[in-house]
Formats: sequence, C-alpha cells, structure tokens
Amino acid sequence: MGSVNKVIILGNLGKDPEIRHLENGRMRVQLTVATHDSYKTKEGEKINHTDWHEIILWTPHAEIAAQYLSKGRQIYIEGKLSHRSYIDKDGHQKYVVQIVGQHFVLLGDGKTKNQGVHVINHRPQNRANENDDMSELPL
Repeated sequence: MGSVNKVIILGNLGKDPEIRHLENGRMRVQLTVATHDSYKTKEGEKINHTDWHEIILWTPHAEIAAQYLSKGRQIYIEGKLSHRSYIDKDGHQKYVVQIVGQHFVLLGDGKTKNQGVHVINHRPQNRANENDDMSELPL
C-alpha cells in the first residue's frame, strides 16, 4: 500500500512573505500562517489558541505569492509536511518542520471580505528530490 503526506491549512499571514533569490535563479518564499482554535474548559472558560505554520513556496508560485500576499491576507494552502535539520552558526543541530506548498488559494486581502480568488497549482516536474534546494538554505 502507498502512503500519503498531505497538509491543509486555512489561516492568515502573520507577516509579509520572506523572499529569497537563489543563485540558480529560483525564488523561495517563506510564509508564516496563523490558524486559530477555541474551546471551553470544564468550568466554561473559553480558551483561544493560535498555531503558527511555516510554509515554503518555490518558483514559479513563489513569484505569485511575493506579488499578491501580505500580512493579514487569508490563504488556503495544500502541501506536504517536510522535516529537516541543519547545523546553526554556533554548531548546534536544529530541527525544522515546514509545509512545502503545492496548491494555494488567495481568499481575501486581509482588510475586506473575499475580493477575488486566485488558484495556483504546483506540481514538481522532473525533480528527483523536491527537498534538495532546502538543504542549501540556512534559516
């Protein structure tokens, strides 16, 4: 039997996209997306909880994200969960969990209700390992 690695996030950007241009001409955009949840305790107290998710988009979708996304914008993202590690400048090993975006829909501009919808699909082509470029990028 096969396997599935799929993540779906619907939330708001916590800050403007972080854009990096690689030497090979590719663009990488990192998004920070907040999702919110609330629940009530046994005592009836309402608890609000926010999770922050790191999303990575690659060219050509990074170019679209860099052009249209900004802090507060609502976005729907489908992608895959990616785990990696690296050695920081002090020699300590760090672990990172990211979502590599493969499809996203822009839902609103962050200020008004749905001002239009843009659908972008990303399906890697002819790449042996989609995470190869990620190993080049220190955080």
